[in-house]
Amino acid sequence: MPDQSHKILLVEPDGEMVDMLAAALRGRFDAQVTCVTNSEACIQTDLYDPHDLVIAESRLDDGDGLELAEHLNILCPRPVVLLADRADCNEAIGAIRLGVADLLVKPFAIQQLLESVGRALEAHELRTRRAAKYRRMRELVRRVIRERRDLNRRMELVCRDLVEAHRRLVQRVDAARAGPMS
Repeated sequence: MPDQSHKILLVEPDGEMVDMLAAALRGRFDAQVTCVTNSEACIQTDLYDPHDLVIAESRLDDGDGLELAEHLNILCPRPVVLLADRADCNEAIGAIRLGVADLLVKPFAIQQLLESVGRALEAHELRTRRAAKYRRMRELVRRVIRERRDLNRRMELVCRDLVEAHRRLVQRVDAARAGPMS
């Protein structure tokens, strides 16, 4: 993992679970962990202070974890790890379709969560670096195209000047040939 501190948003109504998970995340990733208890608080918090990763309970008092993951991805694509008391096939398929990084069923080992978060953060950083590289390459291509167009315009002007100079030279030569004979 890079040396930068990550910002993780933890959406969990169970206070004991929050304390345990936040301590583990801070210890392993030197992360800034923001804890909220419901979907609405998660969305509001993330609107004002976007996070690198979201860990959310799949069944919250004011909504569903899959719906929350969908809203968060609309705001800003980033990994979401869902925690479920139980997960049925439909929930797992929905999570896959939404691009949820992982769906962990309780009880799970903290180490399992930490490994999942680590993989999700690494993948997110890789996507972010690739996107930045792609943007830089596109800008470079745009610049090369602009410079090529500018060079083509300049070459066209030089060619026009050469053609005009050649035309004037031909007229002078013709005038010089015609002048002494008359």
